[in-house]
Amino acid sequence: MLTLALVLLTQDWVKRTPVEGTPKSPRMGYEGDFVWHAQGGVLLRYGGHNPGGGGEQHSEVWVCDPGTWTWTLKEPDVSPPGVCCAQQNAYDPVRGRYVRFPSFSGSHGWQWRREIDLNQSSVWTYDLAANRWRDLRPLPAPPLAPLRATAWDVDHDVIVVFGGEGSREGTLVYDPYVNTWTRMKPPKEPEFRSGGNLAYDQERKVHVLFGSQFSNDPRTWAYDLRKNEWRDLAPPASPPTDKNDAVLAYDPGNKLIVAIVKVADALETWHFDGSAWKKPDLKEPDPSGNRARVLAYAPELGVVLENCTSKPREQQIWTYRPGPGRPPAPRVRSVRVSGAVVTWDPPVEAKVRKAVADVPWKAEYREIGSGAGSFTDPDPAGLAFYEVEGVRARAQPRLVEDVVVSVLAAGKVEVAWAAVEEAVEYQIERAPVEALSDDQLKPLKSRTPVAEPQVGSLTKVGAFTRVATVKGTAWEDVGIDLAKPTSVEGEPVWQRTVSKEAFDPDGKPCRFGVYAYRVRAVNARGVAGGPSAATLTIPSPVRNLFSKEDGETARLRWEANPEKSLRGYRVYRLDGRFDKEPITRLTTETVAERVYADPGAGKKSRRYHVVAVDVLGQEGRPSSPVWFEREWKSTYAPFVGEWHQ
Repeated sequence: MLTLALVLLTQDWVKRTPVEGTPKSPRMGYEGDFVWHAQGGVLLRYGGHNPGGGGEQHSEVWVCDPGTWTWTLKEPDVSPPGVCCAQQNAYDPVRGRYVRFPSFSGSHGWQWRREIDLNQSSVWTYDLAANRWRDLRPLPAPPLAPLRATAWDVDHDVIVVFGGEGSREGTLVYDPYVNTWTRMKPPKEPEFRSGGNLAYDQERKVHVLFGSQFSNDPRTWAYDLRKNEWRDLAPPASPPTDKNDAVLAYDPGNKLIVAIVKVADALETWHFDGSAWKKPDLKEPDPSGNRARVLAYAPELGVVLENCTSKPREQQIWTYRPGPGRPPAPRVRSVRVSGAVVTWDPPVEAKVRKAVADVPWKAEYREIGSGAGSFTDPDPAGLAFYEVEGVRARAQPRLVEDVVVSVLAAGKVEVAWAAVEEAVEYQIERAPVEALSDDQLKPLKSRTPVAEPQVGSLTKVGAFTRVATVKGTAWEDVGIDLAKPTSVEGEPVWQRTVSKEAFDPDGKPCRFGVYAYRVRAVNARGVAGGPSAATLTIPSPVRNLFSKEDGETARLRWEANPEKSLRGYRVYRLDGRFDKEPITRLTTETVAERVYADPGAGKKSRRYHVVAVDVLGQEGRPSSPVWFEREWKSTYAPFVGEWHQ
């Protein structure tokens, strides 16, 4: 239960933790991300540096219960590569998932370049209820930049992304329902920037962009997704804009955007009501440096600030309610479409509106009827969008998830997946993939020289073509030959360029071909859903890897991979933080048991990865790392058990 103090109107920012009487705070490093997880009723914190500030880039998920201000470290089954400058990801309130985009990885040590290259894709999502990450790997995908500006669009259920450090991609939209990116290409855009924030103004139906980390843009921009139009709102006054590293959050109850800007060594709070900026007279949060603040909005708390200060070094949480307004409680919580029938909960009397469009931001809704919890559409053909009391649903199957690709032989691959409600059949698509081996990549070869080359990095993915349509949830591909190298003909749907300095032309190439598969569900209307994650013919990352210290012996355990016909597993050890230190393969032969003891761990900090090996001898994508005698161990001690990540 939330304490009374949290729901009272306050005229100032109030520091909630760490303060006397609250549970221990984990003292996390800066450059993480921070969202309100509505379904879980918690604050969710992701990524950034270790408690020392500039240590390794990690991929930790923490949640904070605002009823007690208790922090919990979640230890998921697998995680995306660690990142810093991780601000401005998004929370998807429709599916209750945190959406993670890539950022800087690998530059602060304690990371394996092979894990980054094979596991870094444009979208991972975190399911708090299941404590599970999913690599959605949508293709085609734009190169995303750190310190971008990002906001969830509550009227179209998509994520708008703009800018980022070094980016020239412009305005992008990610639609999580169909796992698809769209380059919007508006005729006019703001200057590109590092930092700055987007917030979606629900009252005025625009995304507001303001601020920058290193430059000075005095304008307040608005992006109208329906019109695909940016415009300068030209307010009569503005907060300070020179290198202000602004963070924004929209308060729907009071219908305004709250901004915190950095001015010299202080922070200032400003309000924007769609036409004018105003500075309220209030007590400000403690000063902090660049990339050290994230704002979020929680209806129960008001506006919430994560603030990482350096003197003293604290990971603080503050709350502020700028006015008495509260967003009204929705009458309808969820809407579903099954065939021609639209249903909603709770079953109140309500009007049903419908639109026919190819993307949600082009939907033009019209009223087609009403009902008390259900309505039957008299014309249910094709893809359509339905809306009841502002809550939307699509007459389109949801994503196929948890696709498993098992190499059974060089000429036989099984593709299996979880069933999708409303699906009557499934379409399977395949694409060739070009890859470089670890022997062709100097950064990998220098740390782990091995006799037989393994896939080290993907470089191209070709166009996907449909290879089968089936009724069940598994299919065998016998029209493939993995014994031959794959090559991409024509324009690739995704490409990564490897620098001349990193490429060894004398290195041994990959021994086998690589392909990617994806699956789409089709409903009774004949409408296909979006593409599943592009899943490779090398094994997926090992899940639920944990370690524990046993004197100078590191003990590991992990979960069996879902792929069939595996030879076993191999264990790798990072012997030090920096690239000059080796990554040792501890198991030349594969191990069948899912436990391993390394008596040579010693007294130093180590990190371990485990990889699965298929029937051909191909190693898969590396697991997430786990620690032995981790750095800042005493800080983590209250939050982890004997077995930990």
